[in-house]
Amino acid sequence: MTIKARLLCLCLTAFAAVAVAGEGRAQTASTLTAPVQAAWTRVRSALTPQQQANEVRAFMAALASANGRPTLPPLDARDIASGRAVSLDDPALLLRPQAHEITLTVGGQFLIFRPLSRASLEPFFGR
Repeated sequence: MTIKARLLCLCLTAFAAVAVAGEGRAQTASTLTAPVQAAWTRVRSALTPQQQANEVRAFMAALASANGRPTLPPLDARDIASGRAVSLDDPALLLRPQAHEITLTVGGQFLIFRPLSRASLEPFFGR
């Protein structure tokens, strides 16, 4: 193969990779619709534990509506004081939820919130 042919193959491969990557971004961004974003804003702005729990349920409903089916986004929990990762089945997470920060991955974006109570976490665990 000549150098020109190799360069042409390399350019075509790079172009195809960019097209596929762009396609993937379009698909994941579609799940973070305006109603889902609005519901997440209400979760973050909730002032009381009960209000936050209700807003988390509304957020999960908006996410299910956007996806056409109930969906549980990937979750990550961290202890605020130490920064260490906490397993989702760690009893400390449910005993002291205010001491943790929860990160959800939705539509390629990281959504972070601090639960005010155990009730705020229950919709994520199917309770």
